[in-house]
Amino acid sequence: MSVKRLFFRTRGGPVQGWGNVFRLASFATYCRDAGHPDATFFVEGPSEVVDYLEAREFEVVRLPEDVDLATEDALFAEHGRADLAFAEMLDITPRRQAVLRRHATRLVVFDDLCDHTYSADLVVCGQELPSHANRALSDPRTQFLVGYDYFLCRPEFLSYADRRREYAAELGSLLVTLGGGRYDVGYLKAAAAIASLEWRPSATFVLGYDDRPDLRRDILEILPGALVLGGVSDIERRMWESDLVIGSAGYTKLEAAITQTPAIAMSVQWHQIPLAAEFSARTGTTDAGYMSYVAPQDLAHAIRALRPAEARRQAAQRARSVVDGRGFERVYRAAFEDRE
Repeated sequence: MSVKRLFFRTRGGPVQGWGNVFRLASFATYCRDAGHPDATFFVEGPSEVVDYLEAREFEVVRLPEDVDLATEDALFAEHGRADLAFAEMLDITPRRQAVLRRHATRLVVFDDLCDHTYSADLVVCGQELPSHANRALSDPRTQFLVGYDYFLCRPEFLSYADRRREYAAELGSLLVTLGGGRYDVGYLKAAAAIASLEWRPSATFVLGYDDRPDLRRDILEILPGALVLGGVSDIERRMWESDLVIGSAGYTKLEAAITQTPAIAMSVQWHQIPLAAEFSARTGTTDAGYMSYVAPQDLAHAIRALRPAEARRQAAQRARSVVDGRGFERVYRAAFEDRE
């Protein structure tokens, strides 16, 4: 049986964050470029999420926020049946998986944590985890793909993976990008840490897809002269051109690794705490901790430790050694190869 129709289910915005939407849209584009143009997104989130997806020429069905499963089931039924459904969202509960399975021949779930139980055909986690013991409670037919080999690296980052990188003698520029959720406390602590340094590196803050004039004002009160931006279309270039990234402990740390940029990882959601710890154990990358508990002076100390060029070079190379950014190819093959 050939794969013709695809469904994509996600949720995003200021509360949920934008990572799920960005990654799923990038993977859907990859599928479209591979010859699967019939794709429909079912999304919860503000109008900006719909606008983002429609700008990429996807059909979008906007679901009510906190939609109940009966309503979701009925809305899927109105749109027929898919050969393959892909889901990435924090609340991909077993009951939601059951709804999706009723409307698709095959279900693939993207989940960084593997903290649910699963009845999907395939569960993909692009992180290294201490364990994913919920496998024992899941449908025995569910296949798990876990590890950095399955990190869904967007193609624009991958274009920097094999370039020759030089590390400036002085740490002159920092990029702070924690995602588009309500991560104000993390951004403000980063600003305070940078402001306390005895030298004055330039600092760029990328706050995510939404424009946040209130947060911009608060950052500039702490760190006058910083460049504070909303959503940008060239975050990968900005990483490449920065001497150091202070990024979220979700996928941002892996995107920094692909661009060979040394990073400090800050957890901005609870589920990122074990992800940061595991990545730090594997690579030595600085784990700043959960944003609400980060002390600016400790973050400043971590920046100082990476001031020497050789320290930054070694940090970037260790991180780059565990991730190659080819996850799109591997996941696509696993999802499609036995369906063609």
